[in-house]
Formats: sequence, structure tokens, C-alpha cells
Amino acid sequence: MIFLYAYRWLLQNVNVYTTMPVYVALSATQAASNKDSLDMDGFAERRCLLHGLDLAIRPGDWVNLVGANGSGKSTLAKVLAGFGQHEATGSIETYALSWFADERSNEVLEQSNRGRNMGFAPLVTQNPELAIVGMTAAEDAMLLLEQLAIPDAEIPSRVADALQRTGLGSLANKPIGQLSGGQKQLAAIAGCIASGADALILDEPTSMLDPEASAAVLQAVRELNRSGTTVVWITQQLEELREGDRVVALANGYKVFDGAAPLFFGRFEGEASSPCERAGLIAPYVVQTVWGLQQEGIELIPAMPLSMDAFVKAVASYGS
Repeated sequence: MIFLYAYRWLLQNVNVYTTMPVYVALSATQAASNKDSLDMDGFAERRCLLHGLDLAIRPGDWVNLVGANGSGKSTLAKVLAGFGQHEATGSIETYALSWFADERSNEVLEQSNRGRNMGFAPLVTQNPELAIVGMTAAEDAMLLLEQLAIPDAEIPSRVADALQRTGLGSLANKPIGQLSGGQKQLAAIAGCIASGADALILDEPTSMLDPEASAAVLQAVRELNRSGTTVVWITQQLEELREGDRVVALANGYKVFDGAAPLFFGRFEGEASSPCERAGLIAPYVVQTVWGLQQEGIELIPAMPLSMDAFVKAVASYGS
């Protein structure tokens, strides 16, 4: 498929501010010296959360947004989702899905756009229970579609399809309280799928899950991305990154890296550390093992395998 628009999001020189209460009384001299960051009464401080951010996300992209606590990841997620509680300057453009063409015939397919919720980019957080309002996964998805004014006749089939795609078809009517953590997260995602949203933002969705549940959620979202959904995947679990992924790293509100995942972990000649380390993050065990081999003069192909399977294959083929 060829999308007939260049970007899903385009941010240029974006600064995002918040106003924080100040609980310590300031003297007149202190207030005067800080007048640019304090309100008229001197009881609130204006703080910049994101600094001069340039970011382009194209339709169908998978973007891993990483960074240490307080780096600005969740703030950026809310900006992309259209939450308006922060003051922002610069240019923020959101492009809704309109048309896309069949690559073989180059014919614009209007029917392929049916059922899409244009411009809607739901935000899934690390605790799905904060977002789930239905008593079952099916009811929760139905309630979301009703809120979005989806025609009643379309709702049952869309909900059934979304639950099937997330592996919850057989659990559609099971009480939410009886679902596992991973199943609850998939239920939250199912509602987003049923809505027809062309983009999905997930803020550390696996941070509260065990490895098996994390893998199930990640696999389901990867499959959505392969079907054309734009995904912003926010994580501190760098084991989730794969060789073909794009990584955007934030540190103290600044974008410090935007590129391919292997380059994010690369220790290049003349550099003592990788972009990952400079962002204040700990590399996965596989990456640290590759670094150890590189120090011994052993260079693998590919140079930076990120999964254990890829690492084993690279080691097995070394020297052959």
C-alpha cells in the first residue's frame, strides 16, 4: 500500500510548558528575578518539559520512544494524542488518514478507508484498569464505539473482529476482573482497534506485565503495525527493540537520538559510549555481550544483533 500523505505527525521546533505550584514564599527580589517564569501572584512556576522538538512520523511507522524517567516521553505521548493540558509553541501538525492506493494498480481505494476513525490516536497507558469501563472486554469496546458515535449496526462486527485480532475472541464476555494483566491490556487495545483508529500510542504498556503477557501484547501490536497502523511504542524495556526499528530517545526534554535501533546501541570509533548510554539507559544483555566481543576484536555480522536468536545466528556464522 502507498499512503497518499507524507506524515501522520509533524512537529517543528516544539516547546511544551507546564505551570507548577510554588509552595515556598519568595521575597520581592526573588520574584523580580524570576518574573519570566512566575505568574502574577508568584505562586506558580512555568517549566519547559520539551525543548525545540523536531519529529516526523509517517503513516505506518513503528517508532520506539525511549528515555529515562522524567525525560519527557509521557508528555510527548499526550501531545501526539491531542491532550491539551499543556501550553505549546512551535508547529504541531496532525494528518488524518484520507486515501491510500493499491500498489499494483495505483487505484485509489475509497472503500478501504471505510470504518476508519480519521485523526483519532488513542493513548494506551501502562495500567489498563484506568481506561477500562466495561464489565467485559466486549462491553468495554462497545462503550468506546458508542462514545465515538459509530453506527449501531457496525458495532458488533467491529468489536468481534478486534477481539479476535487480539486473541480475546473466546474471552469476550469473561468478567474483566477475571482476566490476567496481559489480557486486560489487550482488552484496552481491542477497543482502540475496533474504533478504526489509524494510529496507536502506547505508554509503557508492558511495564506491569510478566514476560509471557508482555510478549503477547507486543506481538499483537506488531501485527497491527504490519497491517498499516502507525504505532508509537513508549518503553524503557530495551529488550523489546528489534533490528529494523526506529528509535527516538529523549533526555531532559531534548531529543538526543533519532535513527535505527542498531545505531542506538553502536559504540563507534572515537566514541566512548553509545547513544543508549548517553541517554542514561541500560542496554540489554545481548547488546552488552556484543560490546564485550567487540572489545576482543570480534565483529559479528550483523554488527549489532538485538534478539537472542539473531545473536546466536551471528555467532554461529562468525568466521565462516
